[in-house]
Amino acid sequence: MDPLLKTLLMPLPLLMLWLVCAAILCIRKKKAGLWLLLPAILSLWLGSSSAITERLAAQLEMRYPAYQSTAAIDNIIVLGCYHSDFSALPLSSQLADCSLGRLTEALVLWHQQPQARLILSGQLPAHRKSHTQISAELAVALGVDARKILRLTEPTNTQQEAAAIAPYIVDQQNVLVTSAMHMPRSMRWFDYYGAEVTAAPTHYQVRRAAGEHGITGYLPSPHGIRTLTLAQYEYLGLWQQSFKLWWDPEDP
Repeated sequence: MDPLLKTLLMPLPLLMLWLVCAAILCIRKKKAGLWLLLPAILSLWLGSSSAITERLAAQLEMRYPAYQSTAAIDNIIVLGCYHSDFSALPLSSQLADCSLGRLTEALVLWHQQPQARLILSGQLPAHRKSHTQISAELAVALGVDARKILRLTEPTNTQQEAAAIAPYIVDQQNVLVTSAMHMPRSMRWFDYYGAEVTAAPTHYQVRRAAGEHGITGYLPSPHGIRTLTLAQYEYLGLWQQSFKLWWDPEDP
């Protein structure tokens, strides 16, 4: 899906468009405009309430448990996310929160099992710097042996990452590290390409039980709208994935 289209389909742009249309209609036909405006305001309230949006996110994040095995690992796979090209930032701040969370979890696992190979992948076409290279530099700075890192710089999305990594991990013990919300889609692609991996989800958005929100959880908040945005992005990705596999299962 085109990145611009994905952005326009996110909650905040859609809700803002809804509100603008309702406001315009209110000017011309007040009663009809109010019927459109009130549901838009209610949707904005509910869509930015953590108690609501975290329930939606939990349907994705809780599908795979946190990785706790002590079995030997051959490969620790870290899927790419996002980074900044702003060179004034320190290396640890050039990676976005999603990338930093994934890499941190992978390094925890690697330090427990330093015999494992760290597989880094992902590239952002519009960026000057290689996403994989920045991740590798930070991993080395945090103690990983550079000879233990496999860099795959060509893939630009999850499907391409799974296709590129699969040939390197045949008949080995593999752990896949990515954001918990992104894990269902990732596992499905790795399964499609015949790669056996064990999920090690991280970078959770839901960090409390549903009953622990209290009254403040039902108030609008930046975290609420951010969680909804991430969840909607992943649901769109899953629907797109399902359509690809249905339309041409041999070559999606």
